[in-house]
Amino acid sequence: MNPEQLLQDTHIDKSSYIPLYIQVRDILKDLINSGKLQPGDQIPSENELSAQYNISRMTVRQASQELMREDLIVIRRGEGTFVNSASHTQMLLKLEGFSSEMAKLGYRNHSRVLDIQMIEAFDSFELAYSGLEKEPGDALVRIRRVRYVEETPFAIETSFLPFTIGQGLMDPRMADDASIYNYIEKELHIRLSRADHVIQPGLAELETANLLEIPKGSPVLKLHGTTFSMKNKPVEYLEGIYRGDKYELKVVITK
Repeated sequence: MNPEQLLQDTHIDKSSYIPLYIQVRDILKDLINSGKLQPGDQIPSENELSAQYNISRMTVRQASQELMREDLIVIRRGEGTFVNSASHTQMLLKLEGFSSEMAKLGYRNHSRVLDIQMIEAFDSFELAYSGLEKEPGDALVRIRRVRYVEETPFAIETSFLPFTIGQGLMDPRMADDASIYNYIEKELHIRLSRADHVIQPGLAELETANLLEIPKGSPVLKLHGTTFSMKNKPVEYLEGIYRGDKYELKVVITK
């Protein structure tokens, strides 16, 4: 279904207290967030939106400016207006690797491995040891990666693995785009069952800001927690830092 057909099922309420440009913005935003408009799709022109809703082009332009501020659309001179290929991405509460999540949302993505190390420093990584139910002196494998979507750095993820699980990713060194979850399930035949994660807001420190190409002090989402196997054994402790201007957390609560 092309964008013009999608708009046929939408309308604005001129008697509403909600400004018209906000109504148009929300219609387009809903189409983008629902996936009906995909990254790279062209959205209707100002003239088409103006005719569709019988409103002025200035009103449509205000709606477009709002969407541009939210990084949801881009305007290409001489071509038109398109859904941003690196727009906001919903962080869903489900057990799925970054690559799989982005691919399902239609984004091109890749990773860059910063370092892979064997660590035995309990005092420096106490949370990881606790999350993996390991004792001081036990060896862990730490893998730090920057995650990219459409060439834009979105996240820094640090995975801690028990040495028996992570040693196969050290020698030879895992490829940048290798999936840890795929390796655990397909190579080691360990089925994953659940992840217990805590997510909280934070501000980007200097190293984080440099890696994510954002100003120091920018808002970020910080995640940490443990992934478990079907046998209820901890297999990964994850620490993630996600750009606050690119991620939003979606929670569905049912009774």
